[in-house]
Amino acid sequence: MRISIFGLGYVGCVGAACLAKLGHHVIGNDISENKVNLINEGKPTIIESEITDLVKQGRDSGLLEASMDIQYVIDHSDISFICVGTPSGRQGHLNLDYIYGVAEQIGKALKNKNDFHIIAIRSTVLPGTNEKVGEIIANFSGKRRNEGFTVVSNPEFLREGTSVKDYMNPPLTLIGTDNEIAEEKFRELYKDIPGEFISTDIRVA
Repeated sequence: MRISIFGLGYVGCVGAACLAKLGHHVIGNDISENKVNLINEGKPTIIESEITDLVKQGRDSGLLEASMDIQYVIDHSDISFICVGTPSGRQGHLNLDYIYGVAEQIGKALKNKNDFHIIAIRSTVLPGTNEKVGEIIANFSGKRRNEGFTVVSNPEFLREGTSVKDYMNPPLTLIGTDNEIAEEKFRELYKDIPGEFISTDIRVA
């Protein structure tokens, strides 16, 4: 499959490298030119067990690349993962500004794309974020949810230090969706990942 990943930090870098290892074509995107350049040089953006070899393998195979051109990233992918940070503020509340900013950029790019597109939220977020992201994308793309695009929730279960092993051997794979096409695509995407595949309500996920 053709995958794009927005945010090349911890979750994004691991996801990009592992999906490339599974045989998918992956394009990473980040506001940091340095992170984009590192991926294109076959180097990881983080320090983590096994990740250096995986990124190099992905780059050498031609399955992993990165770009700062969001239109290019969207045009050359069918599923986009949002993996940007959601830092906690002083009161402990999650800052979702980066999530909403990426949703706006994706929406603008989808305005010029005819094919159905799936957006997956991988970042740690609050219930209701999926719906809000969908509204933002609809507003900026001019498309209707579940007609031109859909948004699924696909939380990660990664621990620092063992994230590659955790990605390839999760306790379960969980998605929240209200779209049958998206569920079928994600079952195909994760078919080589062991563990139970659970599809549930968006807010539950």
